[in-house]
Amino acid sequence: MDQPNKIIDQDGHALMKDFGAFYPTGHLVVAFNKASDANQVLQSLRGLGTAFADSLHVSAHEMERMAEHNLAEAGVIASMGTSLTTVQAFLDLARQGASFLILPTPDDATTQQAMDAVHRVPFMHAQRYHALAIEDMN
Repeated sequence: MDQPNKIIDQDGHALMKDFGAFYPTGHLVVAFNKASDANQVLQSLRGLGTAFADSLHVSAHEMERMAEHNLAEAGVIASMGTSLTTVQAFLDLARQGASFLILPTPDDATTQQAMDAVHRVPFMHAQRYHALAIEDMN
């Protein structure tokens, strides 16, 4: 990972959870086929100012470790929603070599800025985490 953060610890384990499942409320998680595309989006967003200063670039290996750990540790309640299905999708993409960005999106305007940058390159999957729902941004 590019930097220490509050979403994933140094061992690749998710810190932001809901009933034990990775659930970064107020963030957008985007998977890219190429790390260079993720880097291009990240640089573009960071050039917009401080709104994306806490954005993270997560490698396939790091996401795979986090997702495997998260799936093994999640509680029964987490399995009732879509959280674990989404984590499984991230794991599958990571095993295909995907590179990920985790972007702060506290409001619709920031989300639109992020998605405008994401749409400039090929991407595989995008999910925005709300307090009670995961929104498909594909």
